[in-house]
Amino acid sequence: MKQEGAYYSDFTEEEFAADEYFQQWVLLPDEETERYWKWYTQNHPAQQIAINNAFKLVQHLAETGFHIPFLSHSEKQALRDNIFQQISIPDKTVVRGLPHKKIKWWTLSAAVIAALIVVRVFLPIHTPGQTAAVAMASHETGLRQVKEIILPDSSVVVLNGNSSLRYNSDFATASVREVFLDGNAYFHVQQTPSLTPFIVHANQLSISVTGTEFNVNARTIATNVVLTSGKVNVTLEKDKRKTVYMQAGYSLNVDTISNELITARVDTSLYTAAWNLGEWHFEETSLETVARLIKEYYGMEMVFTTEAQRRLMITAVISVNDFTTFIQVIEKTLNISIQTKNQQLIIINPQSKQL
Repeated sequence: MKQEGAYYSDFTEEEFAADEYFQQWVLLPDEETERYWKWYTQNHPAQQIAINNAFKLVQHLAETGFHIPFLSHSEKQALRDNIFQQISIPDKTVVRGLPHKKIKWWTLSAAVIAALIVVRVFLPIHTPGQTAAVAMASHETGLRQVKEIILPDSSVVVLNGNSSLRYNSDFATASVREVFLDGNAYFHVQQTPSLTPFIVHANQLSISVTGTEFNVNARTIATNVVLTSGKVNVTLEKDKRKTVYMQAGYSLNVDTISNELITARVDTSLYTAAWNLGEWHFEETSLETVARLIKEYYGMEMVFTTEAQRRLMITAVISVNDFTTFIQVIEKTLNISIQTKNQQLIIINPQSKQL
């Protein structure tokens, strides 16, 4: 649950109404939000009135056709600031002869609507896959084509084959640098003096950094992130409570069944050598690991016909850009045969070559 309820313990009704998880419960309830807010109200009876009032406010705004957006952290903070500027009144203040607690709901609603309009005018609302009213620059690569892209802030993205990258045309001056990735890429993010956030949207993940290097494989919904230097935080966009703070030397995978973010230690030299030197540096590396890299980098799946094949070990330095030679070196070094069929690499033992 959301920090076991401590997160909301001092929320006012205005703050509840401005919170996107609360809004989700009111406007788009599901089993999880219903369970959480039922538990919260039962365990925090002192806030029952504030919760009820906030619930009515959000409903009222929705009924008027003004749907509260699901806001980013900065947008939410701006919303709250605007709300407080217009309706925050000391507890003992009397308005037109009425105590603060008796302020009419239509007055509160009008004030919040005004605040929301201010936010919409001055802060563009960003959602995964789109940026409101801003043209997008885009880059694409063909199968096994690699392209180096220098972003307007001097960050470098090495875009792998059969991938695409999009970003705002006002990227250099935007308050948040956002890019949208489909496929596989390696990022060298430039740290800015103002520490402007840099966010990569990849499938269902948001990856937030200031200056670092990392690999993102978003070819499938089981998105993978490998951090080679610096720090990042990775958030599941459909459940923003699930955030992992990563350090260099770790990888992160999305478990598509449980929707959990799973981290593990990883040999980052395999990635840095491939992206920075254009070479695969394998040193007693299992063929199972090589297969995973092939799938990430080239978009081809290696099919094992026996479990023993997964445990075969290879030591070699191979060019990243010469895929044919890469496969030949693996075959010769491990004494196996690899057949290509429908974007799959099928491994066949020598004694089975005739099959």
